[in-house]
Amino acid sequence: MSRVRRPEVAEPSVERDRRWHLEDQREFLVRSLADLEAERSAGDIGPEDYEALLGRDRARLAAVVEELAQLDLAEDAERAVATAAATGGAGAGTTADGESAAAKGRSRRRRPRWLAALAVAALAAGTTLLVMRLTSPRLPGQPATGSTPQDITAELNEAATLVERGTSSSLSQALALYRNVLASNPNQPQALAETGYLEWEAGFSAGDRAQERQGRSLVERSLAVQPDDYAAHLFLGTMDLEQGHDAAAAVKQYRAFLAEHPPKDRVTAAAKLITQAFTEAGQPLPSGVPSA
Repeated sequence: MSRVRRPEVAEPSVERDRRWHLEDQREFLVRSLADLEAERSAGDIGPEDYEALLGRDRARLAAVVEELAQLDLAEDAERAVATAAATGGAGAGTTADGESAAAKGRSRRRRPRWLAALAVAALAAGTTLLVMRLTSPRLPGQPATGSTPQDITAELNEAATLVERGTSSSLSQALALYRNVLASNPNQPQALAETGYLEWEAGFSAGDRAQERQGRSLVERSLAVQPDDYAAHLFLGTMDLEQGHDAAAAVKQYRAFLAEHPPKDRVTAAAKLITQAFTEAGQPLPSGVPSA
């Protein structure tokens, strides 16, 4: 089920929009790599799927960092031109500090590759530190986020709010919060279900079968812990309908979802998919489901 995304506000600068988009992607990929390491440490992912996802996300991260470096270079060049125009220039082919324009150009052409390498290395180090923070045992007397029921409730509520925003940045932050909850309580059903669906959504959008399987597995684990979790049934029904094209299986999950008397807004949001599943399965639409 595609979550309702709020339209992002358009900015006057195309370059600024592109930068924000790339920075969101960078943040999401760093979080994704941290989640992947946590799952490997917990034994929740096999070696083959781990290597496939690791290679994919590292390649994407390197590409995003490279694009950001190119944006930096373009902005540097624009500033240099503006400065030269304001000062009247420093002589043909020579910058104000005496360096030739050709040499400056060669330096700038070389810069993106090593900048990208440095940035990827720094981000990888940050990912490692994040994984260590989430998975390392707590020292006596050291507070841990998500270690008490009150902490977990607060994090779950904050994550739910971030999911509702629907931006790539807020979703990556929500995923990090759900993972933090799972670090202290690996069987927390809401965190399992939401993490699984976010993973599945990302995999479905990218055509990544390994990530789809990984996400579904987490949702199924949440139902093993809490069989009456309406959200998990809704998620599985949507996976069956959109990925498996199995209307009968989707109807079964949607019936379980409705039987748990979910909030009306959740039923309304899912009405289109529920209607599609029951129509394709040749079954009458249950009462209480609004017209899509």
